[in-house]
Amino acid sequence: KTALIMAGGRGERFWPKSRKSLPKQFLSLTEDGKTMIQLTIERIRPLVRMEDIFISTNRVYRELVLEQLPEILPENILCEPVGRNTAPCIGLAAVHMAKRYDDALMIVLPSDHLIKYNQMFLNVLKEGCGIAQKAANLVTIGITPDYPETGYGYIKFRPEESDGNAYAVERFVEKPDVETAKEYLETEEYLWNSGMFVWKVSTIMDNIRTALPDLYEGLVKIGETLGTEK
Repeated sequence: KTALIMAGGRGERFWPKSRKSLPKQFLSLTEDGKTMIQLTIERIRPLVRMEDIFISTNRVYRELVLEQLPEILPENILCEPVGRNTAPCIGLAAVHMAKRYDDALMIVLPSDHLIKYNQMFLNVLKEGCGIAQKAANLVTIGITPDYPETGYGYIKFRPEESDGNAYAVERFVEKPDVETAKEYLETEEYLWNSGMFVWKVSTIMDNIRTALPDLYEGLVKIGETLGTEK
């Protein structure tokens, strides 16, 4: 198993505590004094070896990552030359992983989540890994909503199509208004989109090739400079 921790955010949503020089993933918000990115790494260590954890970040935060995570291999810190959205970030990491492992399970996590129930979280990730390993499945982790939040995206799932605790996804929906969010809650068929994923490197690359061919071509070129044709 491998993990990609996305830590490129610039702290704009958590201002003024968080700012460009010290975005929230590098702040401590808990009594133990550990920063959010340190807690993210600690949380997944029972599942992933330290040498198989990759950090994607803005190059201005490279030294901050090394300072807060001295056990991370320096070559596992992937610095994006320019800020893009999630797909290029994941694709770049997948290319690096393909070079090193050929194929592997890839857990993708943000670096700025507060999670109270670590064992429950690990159990969900383990089940997600099993589903991703079975076939060419893209696994996304949803959170059961308990109020009509308008600041999150939602996942519409099909309760009738399940494999254990995993359900088929019908569609993703963007942040709704309050009335729409209330409707989502009433159906009990929508989850908050956590932005956490599990898949095989080969699966995500195949999907990028199909859905985002221009991005895929760029990733192939990057792969060639890394000495791989994947």
